[in-house]
Amino acid sequence: MKKLIDIFQKIDNILILLDKTMHEEYKNLLNPHTDIKKLSFIIEKKHDLLNQLTDAKKIQKSLEKSYNIFPPYLKFKKLNYFSNKIINKCLFLNKMSFKNKKLTKNKFYLNQNFLNLYKSYNNNGIYDINENLEN
Repeated sequence: MKKLIDIFQKIDNILILLDKTMHEEYKNLLNPHTDIKKLSFIIEKKHDLLNQLTDAKKIQKSLEKSYNIFPPYLKFKKLNYFSNKIINKCLFLNKMSFKNKKLTKNKFYLNQNFLNLYKSYNNNGIYDINENLEN
């Protein structure tokens, strides 16, 4: 039972780190001068945390199976507490992820529009001295 509580605490710590990382991503997406390398590093960090979370969830499932304890953990106060805390944190992270996704789409949409405008600007015709269009 102690192992299951420890894995819940580990999952909770991973979610806290993921929350900080997603807030950092949000701030960087709001900043118009953010370096793409910085965003790339944040995404890699998020990816690593999600992998750790997946591994911890696998261990959690195997421990639940071995102890024959399954959610909701109404008989076990500590497990119920951590389970509810994790669920609430995941719901919050889901909302945060949606905000970041919208900001990312908007940022890259504006960049793509700028590139399209710039491309059309560069494709304007060039005239020679005799006012003939050059290719």
